This record gives sequence, C-alpha cells and structure tokens, in this order.
Amino acid sequence: MKRWHQKYSIPGKQEGAALITTLLIVALITITVTAMTSRQVLSIQRASNRQVLGQLKGLLGAGENFAIAVLNRDRKEGERNNSDSTEDFWAESLPPVPVDGATVEGCVIDLQGKFNLNNLVNDEGTTEQLEFESLQRLLTALSINSDFAESILDWIDPNADATGVEGAEDDFYTGQTPPYRAANGPMASPTELLLVKGFRVTDEGGLDNYDVLLPHISTVPYGTSINVNTASAAVLASLADYMIERSDDLQVVDNGYWENYPGCPEGGGLLDTLINAEDDEDPAAADSDAGVEGDNPDDEDAGSFIYENIEQFIADAKGDTEEQNVDGANIDKSSRYFMSRVTVSRDESSLTQFSILERDNTGAVRVLRRTRGSL
Repeated sequence: MKRWHQKYSIPGKQEGAALITTLLIVALITITVTAMTSRQVLSIQRASNRQVLGQLKGLLGAGENFAIAVLNRDRKEGERNNSDSTEDFWAESLPPVPVDGATVEGCVIDLQGKFNLNNLVNDEGTTEQLEFESLQRLLTALSINSDFAESILDWIDPNADATGVEGAEDDFYTGQTPPYRAANGPMASPTELLLVKGFRVTDEGGLDNYDVLLPHISTVPYGTSINVNTASAAVLASLADYMIERSDDLQVVDNGYWENYPGCPEGGGLLDTLINAEDDEDPAAADSDAGVEGDNPDDEDAGSFIYENIEQFIADAKGDTEEQNVDGANIDKSSRYFMSRVTVSRDESSLTQFSILERDNTGAVRVLRRTRGSL
C-alpha cells in the first residue's frame, strides 16, 4: 500500500522569496533607469560639447578670414610706399571681443621680421654661406653657442655629412632615446628645432636655447628677405659683423612686438584703432604723422619712424668705413609672409589656431598651413 505524503509549504518562506524577488526587480529597474538617465545626460553633454566646438571652430575661421581681409586691404591701400611695419592696421592686436557667448581675440605677426631658417639651403640643396654666417651672428647676439648653426644646417641640408664641431646627422639622432632621423629638408615649423642638437629638451640648456631663439626665427619657404621695419635688434645684428654695435639704434619695432612670440603683442588694440579712426576727421593726416621716409632713428624728437625705402636703411646702417655696410644683405621694407593667431573661448573651452599666410603683390592672401594648440 502506497503512502502519499502531502507536502505543505511554509507561508513565511514564500513571503521571503517574494520579497527578495521584488527587491531584485526594483534594483534592476533602478539600475536600468539610472543607466538610461546617465546615457541621456552624457548624450546631452556630448551634443552641447559638439555645438560649442563647432561654434569655436567657426569663430577660428572667421578670425582667420578677418586677418586675411586686413592684410589684403593693407596691400591695396599701399600706405607708406607699401612698407610693412607695426604702424600698419594689420599689426594691431584684437582684444577679447564677445560673440554669441564666446570671445575672440588675436593678432597678425610679420614672419619676415625674423630669420628664416629655411634660407640656409637653396632649392638645389646647396648651402647658402652668407645665410649660414648670418645665423651664426644671430646666435652670438643671443648668447647662444654659434656652433649650433652647424646642427641646424645639417638638419635641413640633404646630405648625410656632419658639418663642423656641432653638426649632427643620422648617426647622432639614431643614437638618441627614442631614435629618429634628421629631416634633411626644409623645416615645417619652428617647433621642429626641438629635435635638433643643441636645442633638444634633453640637451643641457637645450630648451633655454630654443626659448631664447624662437622669437627671432621663422620657417617659411626659401628665398625671403628680412623686413627691417619689424626685425629685432638681434636679427639686425645678423646682417654684418659690425652691426651688433649698431642694431639697437636701428631697431624700428618695439621689443614688446616680438619678445612674447608666439603670443600676441601687448597694447595697441585693434578696436581702439577702429574707434579712433571713426572719430578722426582726417585719418590720412594721422597716418602721415606715424612715420616719414628717412626719419633718423637717433633723433629722440622724431617719434616713430619707418623705412619706406631700403636705401635709407643702408645709409643709416653704414659703419665708419666703406667696408662696413649691408649693401649685400638680404633685406627689404615690406613682407610677404605673416602668421595669424586666433584664440576663441567659451565657458571653460578654448582653442588657438596659428595660420601661416602668404600675400602676393596684388594683395591676394592664401593659407599655407594651419595648426591648433601650438606652432
């Protein structure tokens, strides 16, 4: 006879299991809702960031276009015999300007007031000896070992033969950590100098040498001349051996224009210039007072002066003898290459763009290169 055993459930255990199940369901719902909310907040934030970034990029383009328009107008108006100096409209810095909740600021800097490192080697790959000697004088004027001109030359020239005492080619750079090779071609940016012997961060004093030299150099296409109206005393000293004694007196541009490079020059706000121009009954009269051809830099009462023709600078730069002159120097009164720096900010976001600009004799401007964040 089979015995059937009836199982009886315990009410307390059923209620406990149901409670646990309910808690698990609530926990899963809470986790799901929290995750969905977090994703939604993240999506909203990403959309907001994209919107802000899009706005900042648009303002960077607008700032660059403004710089192009200013340079174009300057060439077409042809003021002061088409010379380029810090008395020109393009040289005025733009202070922070509010635009749709963001701010825009920037400036245009003359790159031909600097020594062009790419002038060391011509298009055929041959060393330009006069330019090399000028670089040596520039380094000396800045209290940098002039032998490091050799390592800069070796970085740019196409051959694999080290020059002089401080020259360096692949056999030097492949022994570094990490190893790399010399460019053996034109420099794309002044920051490339940080890879060159004597200026590398790992070299003793290398970063100091780079910081000291940076405001006085550029890396634009080969064949440029030095604009005497925007050159620093050190760059003018590179023109001839005796010029180191006269360069301070011949320097036209104020030190503040170049010493904070690649930052914008201080003072001289563009908005102030625009406002003053509107209030001025005769703007041409103000321009004529800014500088005249042949002003003597030694005349303290002459005010600002500008070289409107290069012959006047050559005459002023002449030394004590006929042998002391800069007749053969690669110099000019105007410029072809400029750099615009535009910084846009909104909330805690900020972007900076550097644009290398080339302006031809008609005033047409084209962009050669853009970088964001650094040179």
